[in-house]
Amino acid sequence: MIIIHYQDAYKIDRKQEFDNLDAAKLAFSGCLTLPDYYPVTKLTRDGHELDYKGTIGDLYRYFQTLD
Repeated sequence: MIIIHYQDAYKIDRKQEFDNLDAAKLAFSGCLTLPDYYPVTKLTRDGHELDYKGTIGDLYRYFQTLD
């Protein structure tokens, strides 16, 4: 499971969940409705926190580096 924690434009903490990495890649390669500039505050994969610092807009490239 991939869980993306981020802050929206109102500085409210939110999260988006995906069943697996392939589902997350598919969402980010298509039409995900989250603005690119939202900062990611935490990213987890199967319960383990990943070392990612950046925005929603850069996640797709980061996902490509994961196996």
